[in-house]
Amino acid sequence: MLLPVSQVASLVNALDLTWVDKVYLNAIPNEDLDNTTSTVMLLQETDSSPAYLANSTFKGLAMGVEIQIFYKADLEDDFNPLETEITLMKSFKEAGWLIVSSQHHTTDPDTNQVTKTIYITKNEMI
Repeated sequence: MLLPVSQVASLVNALDLTWVDKVYLNAIPNEDLDNTTSTVMLLQETDSSPAYLANSTFKGLAMGVEIQIFYKADLEDDFNPLETEITLMKSFKEAGWLIVSSQHHTTDPDTNQVTKTIYITKNEMI
């Protein structure tokens, strides 16, 4: 079984999202921290705990992933982040993930980048 962040990364890569330039697992490399010309997605594990408890054991895992989107600073006028996020969340739902939370958009005061955080979870039998 792949790590939760690897599962989500595989799904995101398979979706071939033209608006995402880079997908990172666990951390953004230092050399890319100040990049405001690309839209970056950061995936971090939030849960990997026993699930489906029965007969003094567990039969599955509850997996959680935090998805942070850092939009490039100069978005095209016709780009609608909300529409793309809804499509992305529908894709996660179709792949068996539950949308736990979709946080509000924020703007980084230093870089002027719009950011978005989404939390998803999935229980998987082992």
